Amino acid sequence: MRMLHALIATLRAARRDVRGNVLMLFGFAVPPMTFAVGMGIDYARAMKSQTKLNAIADAAALVAVSKTVMTLPDAAAATYALQMFQIQAAAVLGPGQVQITSLTATAPTDSNGRRTATVKYTGTSGNAFARILGMGSLNIGGTSVTTNATAPDIDFYMLLDVSGSMALPTTTAGLKKVADSNNKSCQFACHSTNDLKGTDATGKQTDLYGVAKSYGLTLRIDEEGTAVSQLTADASSTSSKNGADYRIAISTFRGKGGFNTIQSLTANMTTASTKTTALTPSLYYTNGCPTSACKSTEVGYNDQDTGSSDAFDQMNTLIPTPGSGLKGGAPQAVMFIITDGMRDESRPGGRPEVAIDTAKCTTLKNRGIRIAVLYTEYLPQSLANDSWSQTNVAPYLNTVEPALQACASSGLYTKVSTDQDIYTALDALFQNAVATARITN
Repeated sequence: MRMLHALIATLRAARRDVRGNVLMLFGFAVPPMTFAVGMGIDYARAMKSQTKLNAIADAAALVAVSKTVMTLPDAAAATYALQMFQIQAAAVLGPGQVQITSLTATAPTDSNGRRTATVKYTGTSGNAFARILGMGSLNIGGTSVTTNATAPDIDFYMLLDVSGSMALPTTTAGLKKVADSNNKSCQFACHSTNDLKGTDATGKQTDLYGVAKSYGLTLRIDEEGTAVSQLTADASSTSSKNGADYRIAISTFRGKGGFNTIQSLTANMTTASTKTTALTPSLYYTNGCPTSACKSTEVGYNDQDTGSSDAFDQMNTLIPTPGSGLKGGAPQAVMFIITDGMRDESRPGGRPEVAIDTAKCTTLKNRGIRIAVLYTEYLPQSLANDSWSQTNVAPYLNTVEPALQACASSGLYTKVSTDQDIYTALDALFQNAVATARITN
């Protein structure tokens, strides 16, 4: 428009100029200037059309990687992209105006489930002014590329430590309440009916588990169960957003032979959420004796209350060979373990092994099973005033966390301690497991 205004102003000035040579020169200049203005208009129209078609190409490429279309074959996704472009472009095209000369769409998906959609077009925009000079149209074109990844299907296997040491209050106040109830200042809410007693909230003498319950204290085993129950809702919510199918299985472990699956693999998260709301720690008749019979065949005999190696062997049998998690293939598998990390299956030299056997973890990971570890820190102060623990456990306690870190797959380790929320840590671990689901080891 500025050029047109300038041309009009020049014409007016020429009319006022009485010198003939100026008017003559201006007469020669008018045609080129007219064509320059006209070609500018043609070019602006072409660029406007190209901008609209580029936006349409973007929308078409996005269709091919949308949540619904990601479940379809690549060829179908490309067809949907083409149809979207053609429908939307109809309003821009017209005889003698804009014409599409070529249009292609591809949407290949790689082995990791990542689809790359490409929509490419070329066309022409008809000229009005430049046509007089033999330039009937201007070439236009554009390419839109976008990617998205299919969220893989995953089976989650929860392995929950329910050994006696998980009966530790989760707060500083709770630890003090249990310690103050007994003459040894023991902080563990041990479920042992004929050993150390404490004074409960009603003034009665009972085992320390009864003390904790009388005060309504939350123990780690309680919060462990609550966290898993709440996690099922997160799994359902995440699945509804990303289109992946999730299933869950829940198992508990204590002494060797005490492995128990309380929820077989299921997609029903609502049902699974009810299975961990009332977890209880190991019950002992007296220290080292699970029952009054005190037989060596009993689970937990001789106070061997944490059979993590046995539990890992059981999980290795329970979990089938995982796949890519992509449609048509077997789901991926992630095993979550929530534990204080203490291992006690035999007593070589009279003391427990303390740190878990990382070779058991390696066996699972070599099968393509990822391992997520939530370490509920085993507190050194919980061993205070117990001479056996000070001799046989405390000197080796520093080996617990490094072993758990080595057991976990990359990016799937976290730790909580007193006054920290187990559910928050577990949910963060779950979200990280989902986000890194394309890492197979």
